[in-house]
Amino acid sequence: MTLQRDSEWREKYVYLADAAQGKHDENASNKGKELKIGNDHELANYIETKIKEHGWSPDAVLGRIKEEGLNFATDICTKTLYNYIDRGLFLGISNKNLLYKKTARKRPYNKVHKVALNNKSGKSIEDRPESINERKEARHWEIDLVVGKKGTKPAILTLVERKSRKSIYMLTKSKTQKEIIAALKRIKKRVGGNFDAVFKTITADNGVEFLDHAGMKKAINCDEIYYAHPYSSWERGSIAKAL
Repeated sequence: MTLQRDSEWREKYVYLADAAQGKHDENASNKGKELKIGNDHELANYIETKIKEHGWSPDAVLGRIKEEGLNFATDICTKTLYNYIDRGLFLGISNKNLLYKKTARKRPYNKVHKVALNNKSGKSIEDRPESINERKEARHWEIDLVVGKKGTKPAILTLVERKSRKSIYMLTKSKTQKEIIAALKRIKKRVGGNFDAVFKTITADNGVEFLDHAGMKKAINCDEIYYAHPYSSWERGSIAKAL
């Protein structure tokens, strides 16, 4: 990324292939063997944009590429991407841009949890049927809460149906489990009719506001609430596109 000013002296960042190549060549003289990412500036630009401008983790970036079947000249793994960031091989990002820094040491298998530690009773997305994963049937939703600037209210509860991509939005007074359940009840009242034919399952993140899965299921006559893995926003790709 290179800082430029337009005719009205407004600052903007522009990704320049020549600048990127120059940076790559400079780093290449010190790195030993050739980088796997090579001259794939399109991939580098995509990674930088998602991490710096959207606040995604490296895991989320590579997961979205895999989920959407995006085609780049290079295919790198999460460990390689973290190594590149550690070594300062990107123009626009560094470790300071990472909200969650993955450690190099692997955790023992028996310490890997299906859901977050604060959500021990929730059902993992790993248990979600394949028919839901493949979007073969309707009535399976993703949920998220969009919060404004720090300290501002209200927030917006957002639900997206995985197959049709239809969306439902409802204002909430606060980011609490009680208010989420109240908002779901208001949605049920708004939809009306045979509400059992609308919701079958919901997939949420591990935010504390969504942890009352029993209350959520009761509020909208939902069969099951599934929880995505921590730091895995691509597992709720429908909701990400709707925001």
